[in-house]
Amino acid sequence: MIAFTRILPVLAALSCGVSSAFADDELLKTMPFPENPGPVERREPLPPPVAKKAPPVAPSPGAAAKTQGLPGMMGLPWPKSSEEVSKTLDNLYAYLATEGDHRQAGEIGAAIERLWRMQGGDTVNLLIDRGELFSSRNENDKALPFLDAAVELEPQYAEAWSHRAYVEYRMNNYTAALGDLRRALAIEPNNFRALDGMAKILVLMGEKKAALEVYNQLLKVHPNIEGGETARDALKKEIEGQGI
Repeated sequence: MIAFTRILPVLAALSCGVSSAFADDELLKTMPFPENPGPVERREPLPPPVAKKAPPVAPSPGAAAKTQGLPGMMGLPWPKSSEEVSKTLDNLYAYLATEGDHRQAGEIGAAIERLWRMQGGDTVNLLIDRGELFSSRNENDKALPFLDAAVELEPQYAEAWSHRAYVEYRMNNYTAALGDLRRALAIEPNNFRALDGMAKILVLMGEKKAALEVYNQLLKVHPNIEGGETARDALKKEIEGQGI
């Protein structure tokens, strides 16, 4: 049963400042886990996604259809229901796993992250946004109550667990962060942000063989994720050099 006595003060604080909630396009995506969980520079807001024209290069067969519409959607229509979100995600995961172009893969990944947010309600997403705003200011102790409320309000929403794990990671609470990432992945096994975070935490905890397995899984889901292949190869070389 949801502990409403714990959530109500956070919701009250949220309702008092809804107009100032941070809602730029970058915070609508799960924040990439940094290599070291220290203070981070706040990123400038980016404009919302707009349709792009195909670049002025000779397209491959079928490329024109893929570049129509919103970036990263591969010609698929924007979903209008939760059922359509699920089907669209399945299609985009397939594109992501096989896309050879790094830039195109990045756009697909960004589209997927926006679709993840459609799986949560307005209230829980606003809680996440407020928590990420405090985290972007390096005020993680103020961010955590909003993420606590988010996971209690929507325990079947992978993004709530993944975002709380990010804040816990930045607070050096690796055990709690790892537990939350496992919850997120139990709900959405293709959540590449959660896989990336889990791999980095396992490395910091000295669980390098386990981290390598997670990196391998991450690269099956998102072969072009930023820094993923480099980190995996370096870790593999280190483990092999130890004779393990």
